[in-house]
Amino acid sequence: MSLFNNTDPADSAPRTIKISTGETVRKFLEQNDLQLGPWVQKGYVVDADEIADISPIIFDDNWIKLEVEDGAQSFELPPGRTLFITQSGGLIEGIAFRPFAKAKSLSELREFISQTLGMLEAKGWQPTSKIKIPSTPDDFDIAGKSLFADLRSTSGDTLQMELQDYGAAPKQESYIVAPFSHGGSNGPSHTYVLLITIDKEKVSRTYEDLILPRRIFVFGDPNKRLPLRYWIDDPDWTPEKAGMVPTDASERKTPESSKWKMPAK
Repeated sequence: MSLFNNTDPADSAPRTIKISTGETVRKFLEQNDLQLGPWVQKGYVVDADEIADISPIIFDDNWIKLEVEDGAQSFELPPGRTLFITQSGGLIEGIAFRPFAKAKSLSELREFISQTLGMLEAKGWQPTSKIKIPSTPDDFDIAGKSLFADLRSTSGDTLQMELQDYGAAPKQESYIVAPFSHGGSNGPSHTYVLLITIDKEKVSRTYEDLILPRRIFVFGDPNKRLPLRYWIDDPDWTPEKAGMVPTDASERKTPESSKWKMPAK
């Protein structure tokens, strides 16, 4: 019996995933009915004991219809295989998504991008600079990439779009998956993958205020990463509630050192 699931998720109906920057991982899991447990190939299970307090959550060969929630600037994207979520202390800070089942021609993607940009601007997303959608292979850099769009929502989220020649896409990037093509080392293929990222402008869970203090509280070691499960089980943890006491400036070796310590016994 094979240990691997060789079916293509794109042959089935996509699973809708709703997400917003600034929400807790716990809320994200609950609203999408995602389970906790060991990793499952092509599954929708989050291994909260292996994923650390600052590690990404990755769905890397699935079939996902993504709905990005951002008030009046909310939008959805066509199904894609890969979703990469950055989080810090159980708070979602960024999203990276590649729509579509496989790489497409530049002309196909240009049409989709033009329609999507029109939709985003109609909803209130504002370009921060002039947008120039690549039209020829000469518009890409030596790595086969072109970062061509940067927009801002009224909530402060930043959305960027990047095209990359699939033949030049490095295999080690966990959110580049297209199983029907031999890309990565064979030179330009002149089919392309689109990456759309959404990032929160201001990070509210900083190392010194929350991440390091909780590591100290649990392990007594600020360098020992905490399993994400702690932040899912208690997303509202604070050093004050835990009975920790502030450090003074002389106790902080660097500006990123913990601002909290355990009280003297």
